[in-house]
Amino acid sequence: MAAVCLALACPCFAAEETAAQLFADAQKAEKAGETVRAYLLYAQAAAKDPTNVTYWTHAEALRPAATMAKPEIGNVFGSKPGVAPSKTPATSDIDPSIVGKISDWDIVEAKRKPLPPPELKATPGLKNFDLKGDSKALFEQVGKAYGLLVVFDADYHPVNSVHFDITGVDYSDALRALEVATDSFVVPAGDRLILIANDTVQKRQALESTAAVVIPVPEPFTIQEVQEIATGVRGALEIQRLMVDTQRRMILIRDRVWKVRAAQILIHDMMQARAQVSIEIQVITLDATKSKTLGLDLPTQFPVVALGNLFNAWPTNLMSSIPSGFTTFLTFGGGATFMGLGLTNATLYATATKSLATTLLDAQLVTSDGAAVSFHSGQKYPIVTASYAYSTSTAGNTVPAPQFNFEDLGLLLKITPHVHGTDEMSLEVSAEFKLLGANAVDNIPIIADRKLESKIRLRDGEWAVIAGLASSSEMKSITGIPGLTFIPFLHKTTTSEDRSDTLILLKPHLLNLPPTEALTHVDWVGTETRGRTL
Repeated sequence: MAAVCLALACPCFAAEETAAQLFADAQKAEKAGETVRAYLLYAQAAAKDPTNVTYWTHAEALRPAATMAKPEIGNVFGSKPGVAPSKTPATSDIDPSIVGKISDWDIVEAKRKPLPPPELKATPGLKNFDLKGDSKALFEQVGKAYGLLVVFDADYHPVNSVHFDITGVDYSDALRALEVATDSFVVPAGDRLILIANDTVQKRQALESTAAVVIPVPEPFTIQEVQEIATGVRGALEIQRLMVDTQRRMILIRDRVWKVRAAQILIHDMMQARAQVSIEIQVITLDATKSKTLGLDLPTQFPVVALGNLFNAWPTNLMSSIPSGFTTFLTFGGGATFMGLGLTNATLYATATKSLATTLLDAQLVTSDGAAVSFHSGQKYPIVTASYAYSTSTAGNTVPAPQFNFEDLGLLLKITPHVHGTDEMSLEVSAEFKLLGANAVDNIPIIADRKLESKIRLRDGEWAVIAGLASSSEMKSITGIPGLTFIPFLHKTTTSEDRSDTLILLKPHLLNLPPTEALTHVDWVGTETRGRTL
């Protein structure tokens, strides 16, 4: 699309000319030192024959020099319609703050112009060189040895009488060594095309291509962490424009290609995935109950009945006046004072019961290093916080619904792991146990709360008991005739014991290596004024 726009912008060339003729004219113009005209001719040839890679690589090789001579050439390819060209990153002001808003056009620009490949498609292998001559001849011979096409800047001044002797190097080491020996620098213009220019500040500013990339921020990282990383990268590489968009969670980097690529590598290494931790939770509850009953169950009630009056009422009121459950009476007296003392049978008891119950709750949580994870085992109980009532009842009145909150009852755990290397990790544990209390205020139950805050350090796969809840109760009751309970077997004794123990156990497992244990990239970027272009 860019090449088509260029063809329309240059009507001075004959429309009937073929791509081959345009390419031949471009070569003549390049030899004559007409860089801008040669660039336009190469671009028009590429527009007529997009399948010919040679046309396009020649155009891209001359584009930096043509842009230096005619700055408006830089906007021929894909300029934003209706928008004036902005200043290049080399002359733009540095953002006062690292936080800003990335525009849609910045994102489109970053995707439209991807970074060139970090490596040329040169012939692989190690080679030896022992060459003599000027710098042009040396670059051509070295480039030919690795299958690379060499193009020189129109203003290139070769260095005479250079002896280049090196052994066992690949193409990148050979070209870097030749750069130093000839005071030149290499700019990749295609997969197999390189441009050679004198190493000066002006030429680097003119020929080193710039690029922009947009890096999405992973969700586990907070905005504050991203800002700290971006600030460190910008300071280390002196990036001209580096912006963090907190809304879109993106980082925009715009500068020379070698700086952008180095910033990408740094940010990638500093944003490696955090270590994942699996935490196994076990809640063990043991309930034990024992009860025992021994002794003689004697009657504790002895009704006295006036039998003399009952016989006078025979048979109407005799049976209705005798207490139920009593059929045997001990009599004494006579006449009107004839009395009866009710008797019942005694029972001999000897019973014992014992029960044991175990409850095991096994759960597993997965989180990342430094991220808190919560666990709740129990139920939600509605607690009324506000209610409405009328003093009088009138037809048609609507009573608003009461307001209430759901309170978490049972066990609540909040765990934050911190990984230390590959063998150990620390756990910040907050354990809370909530139950409904026995008392209430204004019909609102009181929550009984037990809380534990702890920090523990464990090895990978090691168990730890972080909390234990124990409750026990004992009851003993004696039933018998007052005054006779001290005599063995003349009373009934019942004893019961209840015990409940709850243990909370944790065991962490490291699922992947932390970033501190991962291998980081090693890259040579050159110096501040002579950055690596290969």
